[in-house]
Amino acid sequence: MKSNNIYLVASIVGSAGFIFVYDSANISGSIRYIREYYNLLPNQVGILVAISLIGNFIGSLVAGYCSDRFGRKNTMIYGCILGLIGLIIAALSPILPIFYIGRILFGFSVGVSFVAAPMYITEISPADKRGRCGSIRQILLSFGLIVGYTITFLFNKIFTLEWNIKMGWRFLISIEAILFAIMIILFFTLYESPRWLMIQGKDEEAKLVLSKFLSCNDRVELVYKEMLANKPSYQDKHLKIRGGLIYALGICALFPIFRQLSGINAITDYSQKIFAAISNTGSNLAYFQSIFIGVSELLGAIFIVTFADKMGRKILLLIGALGMFLSEGFISFFIYKLDLNIDVSYLVYIYNFCFTISAGAMLTVYISEILPTVIRSKGSSLAGMINWIFDGIIIYSFPLLNSNIYLTEKFHGAFPFIIYSSAMFIFIIVILFLPETKNKTLEEIANYWKTKGNWE
Repeated sequence: MKSNNIYLVASIVGSAGFIFVYDSANISGSIRYIREYYNLLPNQVGILVAISLIGNFIGSLVAGYCSDRFGRKNTMIYGCILGLIGLIIAALSPILPIFYIGRILFGFSVGVSFVAAPMYITEISPADKRGRCGSIRQILLSFGLIVGYTITFLFNKIFTLEWNIKMGWRFLISIEAILFAIMIILFFTLYESPRWLMIQGKDEEAKLVLSKFLSCNDRVELVYKEMLANKPSYQDKHLKIRGGLIYALGICALFPIFRQLSGINAITDYSQKIFAAISNTGSNLAYFQSIFIGVSELLGAIFIVTFADKMGRKILLLIGALGMFLSEGFISFFIYKLDLNIDVSYLVYIYNFCFTISAGAMLTVYISEILPTVIRSKGSSLAGMINWIFDGIIIYSFPLLNSNIYLTEKFHGAFPFIIYSSAMFIFIIVILFLPETKNKTLEEIANYWKTKGNWE
């Protein structure tokens, strides 16, 4: 297996992202059916959408430990099996509490994959292909949105509302479960991460895996020697968070906050409602418009895969953050002025394109690669937990902010977008102070942080 197949591996691992956003689109399109089936109150709708975040948080919390204990590959497999069980429970649930249990189990799976999958890709990819490999996941995320929104649109178009309330949403979840099962089977074909193998003392196995993905023996020897030189000479339990590790972990703690304050999951999970509001159109057209969120993300994913290892991380983060700041700013302005027309919908597509190339794909790659191997699993877990906490805050607060009488009268529904746009302005300033990681091996990046203070 040579280096050209690293893209196949990245695609298999990235399929976890496909399922994640497919589920987001699925829930977005199924909310009205599930709400009617269980007779939910308005405040319970936010809980319905956010309940899986409990599992997301727990999954991210344990993913670092499990990745170190069982390996990156096995952690993804075990987590996904639990997620499949959760989808089956949710699809068959006779009462709301059982549905919630299924959603929490699925959320646990997503939390584990959110941490373990980018870590795995980062550790197994050659330095000059790492940005592209990490960004392939974003293409699959885009397809997940397109497929998810398309299927929910077809269910809304073809079947009656009564049937969708009674059975349609169960079939939507069942389709997701079938796709999830296929993904789990593909995971069994993967190699284990060479960095994890070396931490476990399996140096020769680590070198063998490197030879599968690096195109020449000289490169294998070079990277292998760098890995040996950076192999910790102590147990993780004796590791002290000091020196350059503080800087790296600080980025991991801060960036997920900006990712969620961009408002991406509010837009994804409530897309039909948003389009119906900003376009003054019926629900059918709002469902159809939501499909193009996936299209705009796909275009962004193609862009990032093409340029991730050419333009560098910082410039792509900056371009995307600037685009999000401007597009959400204009959305806020038009909504506030009550100048609502279908053209405003295109600002959502522009925003989603910019999110993809910045706080979406590039930020995921950057967080994984700036962490030294000795702290990567723990730092990734930290980033995952913070991500899901703020994800829950944004998802649950969005409908509450829009239903607040004072805010609605004063801002006409623009208030959430004002918050998101302001956060992106601050994000632009933070990006300016980041180090570039393009074409650097993980060991070279670790050595950079040691210049800020050695932790050994």
